[in-house]
Amino acid sequence: MSQRLDQQRLKHLGVTGAAAVIMLVAAISLSFMDARQVWAPSVSGPVLANWSENVQSAREIEIINAQERFVIARTDAGWVMPSRDGYPVRPERLAALDNLLMSLEYEGARTADPAKHARLSLATEGEENGGNRVILRDAEGNVLEDILLGTARGDTLYLRTPGEARTYAARFDADVDTSLLGQSADEWLALDFLALGRNDIAAAEIRPETGPQYRLVRAAQTSRNFSLREPTGWQPITAGAGNGPATALGRLRFRDVRRMDRLTGSVVAFHTAETFSGMRVTLDIIAQGETRWARIRTTAVTDDAEDDAARIINASEGWAFLLSDLAVDRMIRPLDQIANPRAAEADAP
Repeated sequence: MSQRLDQQRLKHLGVTGAAAVIMLVAAISLSFMDARQVWAPSVSGPVLANWSENVQSAREIEIINAQERFVIARTDAGWVMPSRDGYPVRPERLAALDNLLMSLEYEGARTADPAKHARLSLATEGEENGGNRVILRDAEGNVLEDILLGTARGDTLYLRTPGEARTYAARFDADVDTSLLGQSADEWLALDFLALGRNDIAAAEIRPETGPQYRLVRAAQTSRNFSLREPTGWQPITAGAGNGPATALGRLRFRDVRRMDRLTGSVVAFHTAETFSGMRVTLDIIAQGETRWARIRTTAVTDDAEDDAARIINASEGWAFLLSDLAVDRMIRPLDQIANPRAAEADAP
Protein backbone atom coordinates (compact mmCIF):
# COMPACT_ATOMS: atom_id res chain seq x y z
CA MET A 1 0.00 0.00 0.00
CA SER A 2 2.85 2.36 0.95
CA GLN A 3 4.69 1.52 -2.25
CA ARG A 4 1.60 2.44 -4.33
CA LEU A 5 1.30 5.82 -2.54
CA ASP A 6 4.96 6.55 -3.18
CA GLN A 7 4.46 5.89 -6.88
CA GLN A 8 1.47 8.23 -6.93
CA ARG A 9 3.48 10.95 -5.16
CA LEU A 10 6.32 10.58 -7.67
CA LYS A 11 3.88 10.77 -10.56
CA HIS A 12 2.27 13.88 -9.07
CA LEU A 13 5.65 15.49 -8.53
CA GLY A 14 6.60 14.70 -12.12
CA VAL A 15 3.46 16.31 -13.49
CA THR A 16 3.88 19.33 -11.22
CA GLY A 17 7.52 19.69 -12.24
CA ALA A 18 6.73 19.47 -15.94
CA ALA A 19 4.02 22.10 -15.59
CA ALA A 20 6.45 24.34 -13.74
CA VAL A 21 9.03 23.95 -16.49
CA ILE A 22 6.43 24.81 -19.14
CA MET A 23 5.32 27.89 -17.21
CA LEU A 24 8.95 28.96 -16.77
CA VAL A 25 9.66 28.59 -20.49
CA ALA A 26 6.47 30.52 -21.34
CA ALA A 27 7.41 33.28 -18.90
CA ILE A 28 10.91 33.52 -20.36
CA SER A 29 9.52 33.60 -23.92
CA LEU A 30 6.99 36.28 -22.98
CA SER A 31 9.68 38.33 -21.30
CA PHE A 32 11.88 37.96 -24.36
CA MET A 33 9.06 39.09 -26.64
CA ASP A 34 8.29 42.04 -24.40
CA ALA A 35 11.96 42.94 -24.35
CA ARG A 36 12.10 42.83 -28.16
CA GLN A 37 9.08 45.13 -28.38
CA VAL A 38 10.48 47.59 -25.85
CA TRP A 39 14.04 47.51 -27.15
CA ALA A 40 14.55 50.05 -29.93
CA PRO A 41 17.48 49.65 -32.33
CA SER A 42 19.52 52.71 -33.20
CA VAL A 43 18.94 53.83 -36.78
CA SER A 44 20.03 56.83 -38.83
CA GLY A 45 20.57 57.91 -42.41
CA PRO A 46 18.43 57.28 -45.51
CA VAL A 47 15.64 54.74 -45.19
CA LEU A 48 16.19 53.50 -48.76
CA ALA A 49 19.88 54.16 -49.24
CA ASN A 50 20.01 52.26 -52.57
CA TRP A 51 16.73 53.54 -54.01
CA SER A 52 18.33 55.78 -56.65
CA GLU A 53 20.56 52.97 -57.89
CA ASN A 54 17.84 50.32 -57.78
CA VAL A 55 15.24 52.37 -59.60
CA GLN A 56 17.63 52.72 -62.53
CA SER A 57 17.69 48.95 -63.02
CA ALA A 58 14.04 48.39 -62.05
CA ARG A 59 11.51 47.19 -64.58
CA GLU A 60 8.39 47.18 -62.40
CA ILE A 61 6.88 49.18 -59.57
CA GLU A 62 3.93 47.64 -57.74
CA ILE A 63 1.74 49.82 -55.54
CA ILE A 64 -0.80 48.36 -53.14
CA ASN A 65 -3.15 50.65 -51.22
CA ALA A 66 -6.62 50.56 -49.70
CA GLN A 67 -8.24 51.14 -53.10
CA GLU A 68 -6.44 48.72 -55.38
CA ARG A 69 -3.23 47.03 -56.51
CA PHE A 70 -1.57 48.14 -59.74
CA VAL A 71 1.73 47.78 -61.54
CA ILE A 72 3.79 50.34 -63.44
CA ALA A 73 6.20 48.82 -65.96
CA ARG A 74 9.21 50.23 -67.80
CA THR A 75 9.17 49.82 -71.58
CA ASP A 76 11.24 51.21 -74.43
CA ALA A 77 8.62 53.98 -74.71
CA GLY A 78 8.78 54.82 -70.98
CA TRP A 79 6.77 53.85 -67.89
CA VAL A 80 3.29 52.50 -68.66
CA MET A 81 0.43 50.75 -66.86
CA PRO A 82 -0.11 47.20 -68.18
CA SER A 83 -3.61 46.96 -66.68
CA ARG A 84 -4.60 49.93 -68.88
CA ASP A 85 -3.28 48.34 -72.06
CA GLY A 86 0.08 50.06 -71.64
CA TYR A 87 -1.14 53.66 -71.43
CA PRO A 88 1.66 56.03 -70.33
CA VAL A 89 2.02 56.99 -66.68
CA ARG A 90 2.34 60.66 -65.77
CA PRO A 91 6.08 61.45 -65.48
CA GLU A 92 5.44 63.96 -62.70
CA ARG A 93 3.88 61.22 -60.55
CA LEU A 94 6.95 59.04 -60.93
CA ALA A 95 9.14 62.02 -60.08
CA ALA A 96 7.02 62.67 -56.97
CA LEU A 97 7.39 59.03 -55.88
CA ASP A 98 11.13 59.24 -56.41
CA ASN A 99 11.36 62.46 -54.38
CA LEU A 100 9.31 61.01 -51.51
CA LEU A 101 11.26 57.79 -51.11
CA MET A 102 14.67 59.40 -51.58
CA SER A 103 13.91 62.07 -48.98
CA LEU A 104 13.10 59.64 -46.15
CA GLU A 105 15.63 59.83 -43.30
CA TYR A 106 15.38 57.69 -40.17
CA GLU A 107 14.24 59.57 -37.10
CA GLY A 108 14.17 56.55 -34.83
CA ALA A 109 12.71 53.13 -34.10
CA ARG A 110 9.18 52.84 -32.79
CA THR A 111 6.87 50.06 -31.61
CA ALA A 112 7.40 46.42 -32.55
CA ASP A 113 3.99 45.40 -31.21
CA PRO A 114 1.81 44.19 -34.14
CA ALA A 115 -1.30 45.13 -32.15
CA LYS A 116 -0.27 48.77 -32.50
CA HIS A 117 0.44 48.76 -36.24
CA ALA A 118 -3.09 49.90 -37.12
CA ARG A 119 -2.66 53.07 -35.05
CA LEU A 120 0.08 54.13 -37.46
CA SER A 121 -1.80 52.90 -40.57
CA LEU A 122 0.80 50.18 -40.85
CA ALA A 123 -1.39 47.10 -40.70
CA THR A 124 -0.90 44.63 -43.53
CA GLU A 125 -1.83 46.18 -46.87
CA GLY A 126 -5.42 45.52 -47.85
CA GLU A 127 -6.56 45.31 -44.22
CA GLU A 128 -8.28 48.05 -42.24
CA ASN A 129 -5.76 50.81 -41.48
CA GLY A 130 -3.33 49.06 -43.78
CA GLY A 131 -0.22 50.76 -45.12
CA ASN A 132 0.61 51.75 -48.68
CA ARG A 133 3.12 49.25 -50.02
CA VAL A 134 5.72 49.89 -52.72
CA ILE A 135 7.61 46.99 -54.30
CA LEU A 136 10.43 47.53 -56.79
CA ARG A 137 11.45 44.60 -59.02
CA ASP A 138 14.07 44.01 -61.71
CA ALA A 139 13.59 42.35 -65.09
CA GLU A 140 13.84 38.85 -63.53
CA GLY A 141 11.24 39.64 -60.89
CA ASN A 142 13.73 39.95 -58.04
CA VAL A 143 12.61 42.35 -55.30
CA LEU A 144 14.93 45.35 -55.07
CA GLU A 145 12.93 47.39 -52.55
CA ASP A 146 9.86 46.62 -50.45
CA ILE A 147 8.43 49.10 -47.97
CA LEU A 148 5.15 49.83 -46.20
CA LEU A 149 4.34 53.50 -45.58
CA GLY A 150 1.72 54.62 -43.08
CA THR A 151 0.57 57.78 -41.34
CA ALA A 152 2.24 61.15 -41.89
CA ARG A 153 2.20 63.50 -38.90
CA GLY A 154 3.82 66.84 -39.44
CA ASP A 155 7.13 66.14 -41.15
CA THR A 156 7.27 62.55 -39.85
CA LEU A 157 6.17 59.45 -41.75
CA TYR A 158 5.79 56.02 -40.10
CA LEU A 159 6.95 52.91 -41.95
CA ARG A 160 8.00 49.31 -41.64
CA THR A 161 9.31 46.47 -43.77
CA PRO A 162 6.52 43.99 -44.71
CA GLY A 163 6.83 40.83 -42.66
CA GLU A 164 8.65 42.57 -39.81
CA ALA A 165 7.06 43.88 -36.63
CA ARG A 166 9.39 46.80 -35.91
CA THR A 167 8.13 50.21 -37.05
CA TYR A 168 10.14 53.35 -37.64
CA ALA A 169 9.63 57.08 -37.88
CA ALA A 170 11.24 58.95 -40.74
CA ARG A 171 11.51 62.60 -41.69
CA PHE A 172 10.65 63.74 -45.20
CA ASP A 173 11.17 66.93 -47.19
CA ALA A 174 8.46 69.55 -46.86
CA ASP A 175 7.76 69.71 -50.60
CA VAL A 176 7.09 66.01 -51.18
CA ASP A 177 3.62 64.54 -51.66
CA THR A 178 2.92 61.88 -49.03
CA SER A 179 -0.62 61.21 -50.30
CA LEU A 180 0.17 59.96 -53.79
CA LEU A 181 0.60 56.31 -52.75
CA GLY A 182 -2.98 56.18 -51.47
CA GLN A 183 -4.45 57.38 -54.76
CA SER A 184 -6.15 55.17 -57.33
CA ALA A 185 -4.46 53.94 -60.49
CA ASP A 186 -6.24 56.39 -62.78
CA GLU A 187 -4.65 59.28 -60.86
CA TRP A 188 -1.28 58.05 -62.15
CA LEU A 189 -2.41 58.30 -65.77
CA ALA A 190 -2.40 61.42 -67.92
CA LEU A 191 -6.17 61.52 -68.36
CA ASP A 192 -6.58 65.29 -68.06
CA PHE A 193 -4.85 66.27 -71.31
CA LEU A 194 -8.02 67.61 -72.93
CA ALA A 195 -8.38 71.19 -71.74
CA LEU A 196 -9.32 73.58 -74.53
CA GLY A 197 -10.04 76.44 -72.14
CA ARG A 198 -13.56 77.70 -71.63
CA ASN A 199 -12.83 81.13 -73.11
CA ASP A 200 -11.13 79.66 -76.17
CA ILE A 201 -14.14 77.70 -77.41
CA ALA A 202 -15.93 79.47 -80.24
CA ALA A 203 -18.57 76.92 -81.20
CA ALA A 204 -19.90 73.48 -80.37
CA GLU A 205 -21.79 71.01 -82.56
CA ILE A 206 -23.73 68.45 -80.52
CA ARG A 207 -25.66 65.36 -81.48
CA PRO A 208 -27.26 63.90 -78.34
CA GLU A 209 -28.37 60.30 -77.96
CA THR A 210 -31.95 61.54 -78.18
CA GLY A 211 -33.45 64.57 -79.87
CA PRO A 212 -32.19 66.84 -82.65
CA GLN A 213 -28.60 67.86 -83.35
CA TYR A 214 -27.78 71.47 -82.49
CA ARG A 215 -25.04 74.11 -82.84
CA LEU A 216 -23.99 76.73 -80.29
CA VAL A 217 -21.88 79.74 -81.30
CA ARG A 218 -20.12 82.61 -79.56
CA ALA A 219 -19.26 85.69 -81.61
CA ALA A 220 -16.06 86.60 -79.70
CA GLN A 221 -14.01 85.54 -76.68
CA THR A 222 -15.43 88.51 -74.80
CA SER A 223 -18.99 87.32 -75.39
CA ARG A 224 -20.51 85.92 -72.23
CA ASN A 225 -23.05 83.50 -73.66
CA PHE A 226 -23.39 81.09 -76.56
CA SER A 227 -26.31 81.57 -78.88
CA LEU A 228 -28.30 78.73 -80.42
CA ARG A 229 -27.55 78.91 -84.14
CA GLU A 230 -29.19 75.66 -85.27
CA PRO A 231 -31.83 74.35 -85.49
CA THR A 232 -34.12 77.26 -86.04
CA GLY A 233 -37.45 77.36 -84.28
CA TRP A 234 -35.96 76.89 -80.78
CA GLN A 235 -35.48 79.45 -78.01
CA PRO A 236 -32.93 78.95 -75.16
CA ILE A 237 -34.56 78.64 -71.74
CA THR A 238 -32.18 81.33 -70.42
CA ALA A 239 -29.49 83.45 -72.05
CA GLY A 240 -26.76 81.18 -70.67
CA ALA A 241 -28.52 77.84 -71.05
CA GLY A 242 -26.15 76.69 -73.77
CA ASN A 243 -22.93 77.62 -71.95
CA GLY A 244 -22.61 74.32 -70.08
CA PRO A 245 -22.79 72.00 -73.10
CA ALA A 246 -20.76 74.38 -75.29
CA THR A 247 -17.81 74.54 -72.86
CA ALA A 248 -17.79 70.88 -71.82
CA LEU A 249 -14.33 70.44 -73.38
CA GLY A 250 -12.96 73.51 -71.64
CA ARG A 251 -11.46 71.12 -69.09
CA LEU A 252 -12.25 67.42 -69.08
CA ARG A 253 -10.81 64.56 -67.05
CA PHE A 254 -11.46 61.03 -68.18
CA ARG A 255 -12.08 58.19 -65.72
CA ASP A 256 -10.23 55.34 -67.43
CA VAL A 257 -8.60 54.31 -70.69
CA ARG A 258 -8.25 51.26 -72.93
CA ARG A 259 -7.13 50.56 -76.45
CA MET A 260 -9.71 51.57 -79.03
CA ASP A 261 -9.70 48.16 -80.70
CA ARG A 262 -10.97 46.56 -77.48
CA LEU A 263 -14.28 48.41 -77.59
CA THR A 264 -17.17 46.58 -79.23
CA GLY A 265 -19.90 49.22 -78.81
CA SER A 266 -21.24 51.65 -81.41
CA VAL A 267 -21.21 55.43 -81.70
CA VAL A 268 -24.43 56.86 -80.26
CA ALA A 269 -23.62 60.60 -80.13
CA PHE A 270 -20.87 63.14 -80.74
CA HIS A 271 -19.61 66.49 -79.48
CA THR A 272 -17.43 68.77 -81.61
CA ALA A 273 -15.74 71.87 -80.21
CA GLU A 274 -14.10 74.55 -82.34
CA THR A 275 -11.62 77.05 -80.87
CA PHE A 276 -10.93 80.63 -81.87
CA SER A 277 -7.35 79.58 -82.68
CA GLY A 278 -8.54 77.14 -85.32
CA MET A 279 -8.64 73.68 -83.73
CA ARG A 280 -11.51 71.24 -84.07
CA VAL A 281 -11.91 68.40 -81.55
CA THR A 282 -14.62 65.75 -81.91
CA LEU A 283 -15.53 63.18 -79.29
CA ASP A 284 -17.44 60.25 -80.71
CA ILE A 285 -19.47 58.82 -77.83
CA ILE A 286 -19.48 55.03 -77.79
CA ALA A 287 -21.98 53.00 -75.77
CA GLN A 288 -20.25 50.08 -74.08
CA GLY A 289 -22.99 48.50 -72.02
CA GLU A 290 -24.10 51.08 -69.46
CA THR A 291 -20.88 53.09 -69.76
CA ARG A 292 -19.95 55.76 -72.29
CA TRP A 293 -16.49 56.01 -73.84
CA ALA A 294 -15.01 58.66 -76.11
CA ARG A 295 -12.94 58.34 -79.26
CA ILE A 296 -11.16 61.61 -79.98
CA ARG A 297 -10.57 63.07 -83.45
CA THR A 298 -8.54 66.27 -83.66
CA THR A 299 -7.64 68.52 -86.59
CA ALA A 300 -5.87 71.86 -86.94
CA VAL A 301 -7.78 74.18 -89.25
CA THR A 302 -5.08 76.89 -88.99
CA ASP A 303 -1.29 76.85 -88.56
CA ASP A 304 -1.63 78.45 -85.13
CA ALA A 305 -3.47 75.38 -83.85
CA GLU A 306 -1.03 72.75 -85.10
CA ASP A 307 1.02 72.39 -81.88
CA ASP A 308 -2.04 72.08 -79.63
CA ALA A 309 -3.66 69.64 -82.02
CA ALA A 310 -0.52 67.49 -82.17
CA ARG A 311 -0.40 67.32 -78.37
CA ILE A 312 -3.96 65.99 -78.17
CA ILE A 313 -3.40 63.56 -81.04
CA ASN A 314 -0.28 62.14 -79.38
CA ALA A 315 -2.20 61.54 -76.15
CA SER A 316 -5.37 60.11 -77.69
CA GLU A 317 -4.76 58.39 -81.01
CA GLY A 318 -5.67 54.70 -80.81
CA TRP A 319 -7.27 55.04 -77.36
CA ALA A 320 -10.79 55.20 -75.93
CA PHE A 321 -11.54 57.09 -72.73
CA LEU A 322 -14.19 56.45 -70.10
CA LEU A 323 -16.53 59.36 -69.38
CA SER A 324 -18.18 60.13 -66.06
CA ASP A 325 -21.95 60.46 -65.96
CA LEU A 326 -21.55 64.17 -65.24
CA ALA A 327 -19.32 64.66 -68.29
CA VAL A 328 -21.79 62.80 -70.51
CA ASP A 329 -24.68 64.92 -69.23
CA ARG A 330 -22.88 68.17 -70.02
CA MET A 331 -21.35 67.09 -73.29
CA ILE A 332 -24.39 65.67 -75.10
CA ARG A 333 -27.27 67.25 -73.21
CA PRO A 334 -30.51 66.95 -75.24
CA LEU A 335 -31.69 70.15 -76.87
CA ASP A 336 -35.02 70.17 -75.03
CA GLN A 337 -33.11 70.55 -71.73
CA ILE A 338 -31.63 73.91 -72.76
CA ALA A 339 -34.26 75.27 -75.16
CA ASN A 340 -37.99 75.27 -75.91
CA PRO A 341 -39.64 75.14 -79.32
CA ARG A 342 -40.87 78.60 -80.32
CA ALA A 343 -44.65 78.93 -80.46
CA ALA A 344 -45.87 78.99 -84.06
CA GLU A 345 -46.73 82.49 -85.15
CA ALA A 346 -50.42 83.04 -85.82
CA ASP A 347 -51.36 83.57 -89.49
CA ALA A 348 -51.97 87.22 -90.39
CA PRO A 349 -55.69 88.04 -90.87
